Amino acid sequence: MPEASLVRKKGLVRQGRVALSIVAADALLATALLLLGLYMLWLTFIDRSFMLILPAALFISIGVLKMAKTWPVLLASIESAGASKGVLHKSVLVPVSRPETTKSLVEIACDLLEKEGTLRLINVIEVPQQLPYEYAETRKEKARELLMEASKHCESRGVRPKLEIVAARDTPRAILDLADRYQADLIVMGSSQRTVPEKVLFGNVVDRVLREAPCEVVIFSYAKALPPIRYDKILVPTSGYKHAQRALDIALHFQRMSGGLVTSLFVGSDADAEKGNIILKKAKLHAERLGSSVETLFKTGGVVDNIVDVARSGGYSLIIIGATERPSYYTFLLGSTADEIVTRAPCNVLVVRTHK
Repeated sequence: MPEASLVRKKGLVRQGRVALSIVAADALLATALLLLGLYMLWLTFIDRSFMLILPAALFISIGVLKMAKTWPVLLASIESAGASKGVLHKSVLVPVSRPETTKSLVEIACDLLEKEGTLRLINVIEVPQQLPYEYAETRKEKARELLMEASKHCESRGVRPKLEIVAARDTPRAILDLADRYQADLIVMGSSQRTVPEKVLFGNVVDRVLREAPCEVVIFSYAKALPPIRYDKILVPTSGYKHAQRALDIALHFQRMSGGLVTSLFVGSDADAEKGNIILKKAKLHAERLGSSVETLFKTGGVVDNIVDVARSGGYSLIIIGATERPSYYTFLLGSTADEIVTRAPCNVLVVRTHK
């Protein structure tokens, strides 16, 4: 890491610790004011010193109001510090099926691979039920060419991958079985934004892997007209839950590598303003604690329209969205809303589903 970047990172870490300390001190002060007010109120009834009623009421009111603002942020920050783990992986599995996605998939996989980790490039040849397995032999030469091209990209990054061609009746089942066999902790896949079947987010293969994989999954959703993946300006829509948190962690990791800009976006109604501001403040503190920085943005209105408009008007090169674990929000990022974001996005999209 360049010396200037290292100095900047250390400075941001210190800023993050200072910011968290200020929030903690504010929360403790609020608690002290509340306790002082309650003590004064107790004295009022014990000593019948009614002159203390107004100061007691004032301290209690200020304490309650400050606690309502500071404690949720403090607790959320502590929770994220405990829950967050490194974004690098020991075993990464990359199914390769389209030449136009090869370079970007390799870049993502290498960027999320530990220094001594294992990267496996696989190509699954699906054999239709009405044909014998010998059919796969007619497709192996093309599969080898695709894997060799991907391997060259890996080696240019200093990574020597393991290559494997698999014949199977069921492509998603084959990918899931390989992930289990090799104890993969990350699967990186690609899916075209412009060939999404109606009501299916990424198509049957990717959609099923996204939902059923025993490990973390990152989907690179692309359009042929767009350039390969870049990290110079990243937009992270957030809901405040674990998959969105993971999306932010990955964005911040890419930022530390490239020096780019990361923006955390919360979209909701006017009634969600307080909740949204708490989530965005938590994101800012989390970034600073990791030695990074994040801009925050709160928007009201339609989720998809706002995400697409911000990405377009802000000139973002990448959107990273997290799948949601809450059933009531199921369609937010694993259904029609994500379908719209992926289809309408003016840039490349990564969808992150952390391990359940």
